[in-house]
Amino acid sequence: MNKFTLTSLALLAATSAQASGIEQVIVRQQWPWSTDVKVEYKLSGVDAQHPVNLGVRAFNGDVELDASRLEESITGDRYGLCESGVGQFIIDPVKAFGTEKVALANFKVKLALSESDSNASEVIYKIFDLDPENLNPNGTFKCTDVTRADIKNKHYGDFVTDYNQISAGANPTVANQLIWTGVTNDVVYKTTKLVMRKIPKGTFQMGSKSGENAYAFNNAKLIHQVELSKDYYIGIYPLTQQQYKLLSRNQSWTPPDPTKPIGSPWTYNAYQTVVTNAIAANLAVPVNFPTEAQWEYACRAGTTSELYTGQALSSANLNPIAWHSGNSDSNTHEVGLKLPNAFGLYDMIGNSYEACRDKFSASAIGYVDGSSVVDPEEPGPQSGENYVIRGGAYTTSNFYSTSPGRNASSGNDKSFSFRLAFTVGE
Repeated sequence: MNKFTLTSLALLAATSAQASGIEQVIVRQQWPWSTDVKVEYKLSGVDAQHPVNLGVRAFNGDVELDASRLEESITGDRYGLCESGVGQFIIDPVKAFGTEKVALANFKVKLALSESDSNASEVIYKIFDLDPENLNPNGTFKCTDVTRADIKNKHYGDFVTDYNQISAGANPTVANQLIWTGVTNDVVYKTTKLVMRKIPKGTFQMGSKSGENAYAFNNAKLIHQVELSKDYYIGIYPLTQQQYKLLSRNQSWTPPDPTKPIGSPWTYNAYQTVVTNAIAANLAVPVNFPTEAQWEYACRAGTTSELYTGQALSSANLNPIAWHSGNSDSNTHEVGLKLPNAFGLYDMIGNSYEACRDKFSASAIGYVDGSSVVDPEEPGPQSGENYVIRGGAYTTSNFYSTSPGRNASSGNDKSFSFRLAFTVGE
């Protein structure tokens, strides 16, 4: 076991930015039996219109310590600070500096304030508490808004700000990347809580280009520009069986596999009726299945490749992100066990098909190549009796298991799951 000895703790210096200031800093070992260092501070001159970040440098005496792992070792209030008062954070020095037995004779920190990002207070995740014993006074499920600052302060566990840390070379065009990876470490987010991620409005190229599998097999639309004019939220997982039970308040059903995607025993039409009526009322937001355009935009997450990792379709490239016919053992699996995309969405490809609220065009192409549409809810000039399902499943590893790949389902089909979505302002 690593051992980290701290024989002296002190504040080296405090600097400020603009009219804000740091004062009354206390640095101490958190507990006698722990190596963790607790830093308490008091801010002055801070307000909601001018949030600040708190930078940290660590020293042993006059020698600055290697900071390469310092950021990941700190938990607490340091980003998007929007009011004066007392705050604190914890440094794990073993994680930051020590892989062997290490002793620091004179450990010090230097704090500095800088202007926070303008979007620090943006609500990027919503967490709905599905506990029936913890409802709002009006009977709806309670919702916690999670800001970018909350994530960066590690109030909810680990995160990354660069998707290349997850999939090297993907290079998605998503701006201000912030992916909550710690959500997979607690099963409550797959059972008794529902997490939805904000997807920013934008324009993208929807469909499949010549040479891709989905294009060759004529199950995807031709490339065309789509504008989604409003932000929307979408579930980070396909809805699980336990979440559906709680959301629909169906006390008579016992989920056989609580953390797996919802599927059988009900049909598309039955599910959508429950979602748009009971579940929407219980959440107090107008949830539905996503439109097909919302689904593909969320799946691609700023990529233009067949897979949201920036890679072309192959079994080897599918393995890290999807349960497919080559690795699923002919079954669906617990959600969130594969790698997410750059929006922090899991299981967008593989595991189970996902329903959209669009009808499936009798002509799979549906659009003139290069055409442009805004907020589409239909696949093109034609409509059909079947519904669109996306993303492939544990039974596929072909052109269906791609960002542009499409398939059709009748209203009586039970072979798919879905994730909830709602558009901001509607």
